[in-house]
Amino acid sequence: MLYLKLLPIIFFPILFWVIPHPEGVSAQTWEMVGIYLAMLCGLVLRPFTDAVIMLIILGFASLVIEPGPLFAGFGSPMVWFIISAFIICKAFVITGLGKRIAYLLLQRYGKNTLTLGYLMMVTDTVLAPATGSNMSRSGGITYPIFRNIAEALGSKPDDGSRKIGAYLTILMYVVSMGTSSLFLTGMATNSITVSLANEIMHVNLEWMGWFKAAIVPAGIVLLAAPWILYKLYAPELKTITNVNEIATKGLQELGPVKREEKLLIVFFLLGIIGWMTGSLTGIEFIPVGLAFLACLLLFGVLSWNDVVSEKSAWQTFVWYGAFYGCAVALSKGGFYVYLVDVIKNYLDLSQLSEISALGVLVFISLAVRYFFVSNSAFVVSFYPVLFTLGMTTQAHPMYVALSLAFSAGYGALLTHYGNGAGVFTFSSGYVPQKTFWLLGTIMVLVNVLVFFLIGIPYWKMIGI
Repeated sequence: MLYLKLLPIIFFPILFWVIPHPEGVSAQTWEMVGIYLAMLCGLVLRPFTDAVIMLIILGFASLVIEPGPLFAGFGSPMVWFIISAFIICKAFVITGLGKRIAYLLLQRYGKNTLTLGYLMMVTDTVLAPATGSNMSRSGGITYPIFRNIAEALGSKPDDGSRKIGAYLTILMYVVSMGTSSLFLTGMATNSITVSLANEIMHVNLEWMGWFKAAIVPAGIVLLAAPWILYKLYAPELKTITNVNEIATKGLQELGPVKREEKLLIVFFLLGIIGWMTGSLTGIEFIPVGLAFLACLLLFGVLSWNDVVSEKSAWQTFVWYGAFYGCAVALSKGGFYVYLVDVIKNYLDLSQLSEISALGVLVFISLAVRYFFVSNSAFVVSFYPVLFTLGMTTQAHPMYVALSLAFSAGYGALLTHYGNGAGVFTFSSGYVPQKTFWLLGTIMVLVNVLVFFLIGIPYWKMIGI
């Protein structure tokens, strides 16, 4: 069985090494496509753990391809931010602050699981307008709190994951991408999308215009998401009858607030302020996260042993760094531009109706998401071509810009690597990859239906 899983992984690199590279794509970039497809097969079939798969592929690929692009992802600021978010999350566990917050929330809102799901949605929505990174918001603030609630109820990745932890984990990813679509400032990539739309299509999207367009379709998805996932991926624990007993006993065991907890609260609040005011201070979310971690180490909240013992962080570092490096190499090698040129040769959108053209553009944007490990890389490398393709259609430029802007957010749900929040939540270990992808795909379909059946008529009604 193991060898059968390895066959597709071996097949693609050999295939793209044998097939002559097309005009406009270098031989090295063409061979990189084969390696990228091998990585995708490895992540889907999983003959080994993700990190081991990546190391094996990198090891053999570096023998035949210039290693620089392959290993460039390990120098990406994002991969180091993800590590910092993992370790910050661990600080909440080690100090006991996460449990303390969890028990306090349980006392007030913990009567049933669905209520907790909606509480998570509301928490992330409140933070979203002022938090330019959904990774820092969801991975660094919202999810650690609710993961601690799950663990307080006896639901851990290796023991009782389906009790409540798995539901809250997949919901976190869905909610994170929903709040990212709701606000222009909800995700850093949104500003890139707006800039490209203005430059290429001469569409001017401001904060309020974005919010007006998103409030109905994105709001409907956000309100429905906790209930939909509750029905599709029902937690075993639905009603918590002894919530007060659990919370009171847990708080008694923790005792009074310790020095480390107080320091963590201070740095936590400073981190939130830093993430919220990034647009004013000019300090991006990644340096804020690393400074947060530095303060925890400097003041003794965490030790170096705590850092190196966080296996999930370093496993993620290996596979995400490798994947990111290959994606960047493909982008710089012009593969995505070549891919769209091929699509244009076989696809004439000028004769299609507005809705049909928008549907095709969104479908293309979703279909290629499996090749990208970050929204930023996806939008920067692929959206200029999609916007250019959109200009050849009968669709209103504003509707093209809005449809693609929102699909950039919810489209990340197709995989666990499409956005930093997905990487973080998936790596917690609560939800198997197959389930993660399946539920994510279902929620993408829900988003598409809502935006096309409700969103576009709503835009026309309010005169956008």
